[in-house]
Amino acid sequence: MLHLRFCLGGKYLKLFVILVTCCCFIFSLPTQAEAQWQVEAIEFGEMPDELSKNINGTLKPLLNQPFSQSLENKLLSQTERALQALGYYHVNITLSRVEQSSTLKIEAEIGEPIRWKSIQIEIKGEANKDSFLQKELSGIPIKANDIVNHDNYEQTKSVLESSLISKGYFDFKWLSHRLEIYKQKNFAVAKLKLDSGNRYRFGKVEVSRQSLAKKYIQSLAPFDENTLYDESLLSEYNLALNKTPYFSAIKVYPQLQNRKNNLVPIRIEVVDKPANTFEVGGGFSTEIGAKARFKWSKPWITEDGHFFDGNLFVAEKQQRITGSYSIPVSNPNDDLWRVTTGYALEDELTDGVNSKIWNVQLQRQWLTSSNWVRTAFIKREHETTTQAGVTDKTEMLIPGISYAKKQAVGGVTPSWGQQTLISLEFASDDLISSTTLFKAQWEQAWLRKFALKHWFIARLDAGAIVTDDINEVPFNLRFFAGGDQSIRGFAYQSVAPFEEGKIVGGKYLATASIEYNYQFMPNWRLALFVDSGTATNDFSESWAVGAGFGIRYITPVGPIRLDHAWGLSKESKSTRLSIIIGPEI
Repeated sequence: MLHLRFCLGGKYLKLFVILVTCCCFIFSLPTQAEAQWQVEAIEFGEMPDELSKNINGTLKPLLNQPFSQSLENKLLSQTERALQALGYYHVNITLSRVEQSSTLKIEAEIGEPIRWKSIQIEIKGEANKDSFLQKELSGIPIKANDIVNHDNYEQTKSVLESSLISKGYFDFKWLSHRLEIYKQKNFAVAKLKLDSGNRYRFGKVEVSRQSLAKKYIQSLAPFDENTLYDESLLSEYNLALNKTPYFSAIKVYPQLQNRKNNLVPIRIEVVDKPANTFEVGGGFSTEIGAKARFKWSKPWITEDGHFFDGNLFVAEKQQRITGSYSIPVSNPNDDLWRVTTGYALEDELTDGVNSKIWNVQLQRQWLTSSNWVRTAFIKREHETTTQAGVTDKTEMLIPGISYAKKQAVGGVTPSWGQQTLISLEFASDDLISSTTLFKAQWEQAWLRKFALKHWFIARLDAGAIVTDDINEVPFNLRFFAGGDQSIRGFAYQSVAPFEEGKIVGGKYLATASIEYNYQFMPNWRLALFVDSGTATNDFSESWAVGAGFGIRYITPVGPIRLDHAWGLSKESKSTRLSIIIGPEI
């Protein structure tokens, strides 16, 4: 018996151990296979979408890995972290596998969120008394009693930093920034402390290269040397330089690396336009058929910056050529003299009417203190109109004045904008004019963006002519409605009073339009619109109503607008198509 035990403990014992090990391995295979499933997707139990989306985004890098104890620990900690980022610190998380799948299910018992008890912001230095910064602080994204959100906390720090930089506090530094969570008491405190340092002022304006327009580069600056630095003034300066006819490229920026003695120099990089520039365009509309446009610009004629623009427009029913010569006074954008002249032919653009118009005009344009573009003008005009075999000729000398203001946010694709144009014109038969009249017109447009993908555009156009006989007024000065810039769905200038079957035009104009745009793809929008209005002598006619839909494709020069419209109030329900390139307002 002792000998047997010795044998088992020797050669046979080794065999026995090997056999037992193999059996254990074989019996453990299903368990290992079960444990080594791959996590390819995540499913959530009941929880708000905001939380599940944040967890999903946090755990995405951990997908497509074999499930293990190490991965489980990472999933639990990262899920907890994702919930805490949104203020939920009281949670109980459970992970489980959806049966016979590669989907991980996450369930969580979520307690009350932690809220901000106080936001403590302490600013030392010159910015402590800066009223602008105090206004910025009132709009920070974290407020007492709001649910804690870590992103909003970081954003608050960024708002403070960008606000200080925008006002010239380039040497600011953080003294401390802490987000303190009191989990047991269920509240949080933000403690932000910084030193703004001194506020810088504008230094010298340096131009990168020699430019013909150097004197305007200096004069258009909305600040002087030693003016307190303000980033909005740089933006205003950049826009003013871009608005001039002289430059093809402009860059305005502070040279922060060269700042000293509380002064920061401003660098201007410009590229002058060539001596002659040319533009070609085209399109189509139901009103005038195929159309082509050619523009010639000469941005620098004299040392004082005189400039010239010439335009040629050719369509099946309309041809027009114009030229303008501008003479800057103090700046080429808003303070100048301008001489314009033009000649136009219209071949039944208005039904049954052929006309030839020649005019020359002297303008004085300048900016008011409230940023209205005021233009005083005197215009000499000759018109020859043929209708139903009868030809009328008129000569007019028309002095007038206009006020225009355009505001927009967002460049060529604005999210907010409005435009106003008010014009007054006068003529007297005692002053080499064919008739006496007084004409007033008001045009208004609004553009508003809501949420991320919705735009509303509204327009109003109203006008009146005081005269004894509308038939004595030159045809191009009378009021008409209809067309792709007026009431869509109606032919160009087809909405107006008629006499003996001939269109006459009206003393009064009133039109309104409302349009909705929805962005369904990047750079693509669907448009729905309704237009209504009338041109009349007594408002006895029913108002014309047009409606339709369109497509907008957004380009760097503005949207390309394709509209298909119906005249709902006319007997014929024929449709009209138009293509327009350019801004909505």
